[in-house]
Amino acid sequence: MLEVTRPLVRYLVQSRYEDLPERVRHEGVRAFHNSLGCMLGGCQETIVQRALATLEDFSGPPQATVIGLGRRVDAPTAAMLNTMSNFVHSYNDTHLATVAHPSGASTAVLLALSESGGHKISGEEFVHALILGIEVACRMANVIAAPPAKCHVGLSVHGVTNVIGAAVAAGKLMKLNEDQMVWAIGLAVTQAAGIRASQGSMGSKIIGGQAARSGLMSALLAARGFNNSEHPIEGPKGYAAVLANPSNPAAAIDRLGSHFEILNLSYKPFPSGIVNHPGADACIRLANENQLDPATVENVHLRVHPLTVHLCNRQQPKDRDECLVSAQHWAAVALLYRRAGLREATEQCATDPVVAALRARITLEADENMPAEATTVTVTLKDGRNFRHHLPQCIGSLGRPMTDADLDEKFRGQASLVLPPEQVEALRTQCWNIAAAPDVGAMVRQFFSNTQHHTA
Repeated sequence: MLEVTRPLVRYLVQSRYEDLPERVRHEGVRAFHNSLGCMLGGCQETIVQRALATLEDFSGPPQATVIGLGRRVDAPTAAMLNTMSNFVHSYNDTHLATVAHPSGASTAVLLALSESGGHKISGEEFVHALILGIEVACRMANVIAAPPAKCHVGLSVHGVTNVIGAAVAAGKLMKLNEDQMVWAIGLAVTQAAGIRASQGSMGSKIIGGQAARSGLMSALLAARGFNNSEHPIEGPKGYAAVLANPSNPAAAIDRLGSHFEILNLSYKPFPSGIVNHPGADACIRLANENQLDPATVENVHLRVHPLTVHLCNRQQPKDRDECLVSAQHWAAVALLYRRAGLREATEQCATDPVVAALRARITLEADENMPAEATTVTVTLKDGRNFRHHLPQCIGSLGRPMTDADLDEKFRGQASLVLPPEQVEALRTQCWNIAAAPDVGAMVRQFFSNTQHHTA
């Protein structure tokens, strides 16, 4: 048996912020910037409000802020709710090799600890812990979902990986020793869960939220000496063996310290499942280049990566939640409005008969040779003419990444739903300078302790 847990933990405990490459440190800041923006964009959604109303009565001491809502609850509950806000629009980041979404849970856990830990957490400590949490979540995803590893398509990769990443992020911030970090990872593995049956429903957001809560609890328990298996990742009945066939435990420590999976993160330009982005991007381009009138469209055909068909082939989504994971919906609004943003993720847009009529004329074809970031779209008009667009790399892919300026625009669009313009700009600046912050908890209280709804 290849031992991976202990070497991984030894690296995590000994890791120093100053030893991380500058590019990696900046990517950690980008991940934080994107995650906080998604929390602001999603915090006032019904899903989060109902979860808060349910959990608030059972909350412990008011230790940490529910971002964007001006409410304080215990740290595990805050971590759960803020992660749900991050996930609600499917606008979060993606590890493209595995379709995991690693940053939201670790960010939420660290925000909660920065307010409740009993001492000041510097921005440098915060970013360092976040980078390690993301790195481990991505590596755990590689163990079970990146070739040659293979897990069931119904497994929610982010659910079973984010719980481990969140435990590591919390453990690093709490300065756990090697034994405690092994236990934290083991306790997190024990609680790893998530299946895709709930996709397109409110229940799907529980997966990320519970991963954050369980990850934080794993680190807190480990700090108290609550032990677990010594080989939770590679053991014969451990994470790798149970969740994948075949699995690749070696991916957990492959080039550890010299290769960083965080550099393979993609940030979403559209609030939908990542597999829908090539279709939306290509349809916007095709509509603009040919000045298409959607009323003249007879049918639309998208040749896509097979995962798009497996996860998002929803020609007739019943509501807004299903539209968020419908490839047909995002292609339709892209052709109709030449955009695919938050306005196209509303219930009003989801139930618009014009949108529904176009969705019904869009079909998908799985192509095993089509890269995940690519697509070919063919639009046939009622007069028989055809327009075709092949997109080799969609925006947000590793070949066409979102720039810092792109992330700023995305942040403003979400934060303005909650904060007035001057606070949006102040917070945006603070996000880019988070590593220099003397006290992250104080920053959170400054911006969010009395947040009220703002109409942009």
